Amino acid sequence: MMRILVTGAAGFTGRTLVPLLLEKGYNVFPMDRVSSGFPGEIIADLSDDGLIDTLNALQSVDVVVHLGTRVGWDGGTSADLFKPNVLATGILAGWAQRQGAHFIFASAALIAGERETHITAQRGVNTSNDYLYGKWLAEELIRVSGVHHTHLRISGIFGKGGPFHLGLNRAIASALEGKPPVQYGVGKIKRNYIYVKDLCEVILHCIRSIKTSKPMEGVQMVGGREGITIARMLQDICDILLPGTNPEVREGNGGYDQIVEVSSLLPKGRAFREAILDIRAELNK
Repeated sequence: MMRILVTGAAGFTGRTLVPLLLEKGYNVFPMDRVSSGFPGEIIADLSDDGLIDTLNALQSVDVVVHLGTRVGWDGGTSADLFKPNVLATGILAGWAQRQGAHFIFASAALIAGERETHITAQRGVNTSNDYLYGKWLAEELIRVSGVHHTHLRISGIFGKGGPFHLGLNRAIASALEGKPPVQYGVGKIKRNYIYVKDLCEVILHCIRSIKTSKPMEGVQMVGGREGITIARMLQDICDILLPGTNPEVREGNGGYDQIVEVSSLLPKGRAFREAILDIRAELNK
């Protein structure tokens, strides 16, 4: 069975991906700067000058799933983001290339532009945001390293315990605390965010393809199966997690649609309502 290094194992997606891979029988090496609690964990900071020494001390792997990143929506400067997001990715890619491993990189759909309404794989880089520009630079380092790779350009990721820079995760957390989520404006703008469990199934699909005649390589666009309005999402959250309530509506601007054109080669995942029903089912276990 393939040996897989997962960076960012203690993060939002990593906490779901690692158990899935273990369940499927893969030999997983979870890496993060903090303890993930998973067996065989590797404590390593992507900003550490000794990262290459840590990697060289590891056993060889067949796949690197690079989820680890310093999220840059908190106003971090380009200098803050360079080592963990760009330089470390280059080091990991070079290490993976030398041992013939496949490199799966969690990139961002929004490198095409934060105000693009329809995002495809053909869109180039169009951002002045340091975090997003760093994602593109990391993609370029992976490409020029010569490692076999898959770039997953992902839309917003949601689920229970998801990061609050995505307003939808704040809405879910609010509902789980018994408080109706807040809707700013009329909520007509559309998004196709992806449920964290569905993203992990996408990664699993890519891993399974590696040993086939048609491996998933190059840029793959990743998002939810349907583009629906924010108002619809928030009402579904209320209906399922807080029955009998409605979102609290406050003044806000209209915004704009933003839909990622998902690769036809990837599993489609759940509809949004199905994802919220799954969150409720997990709570009742």
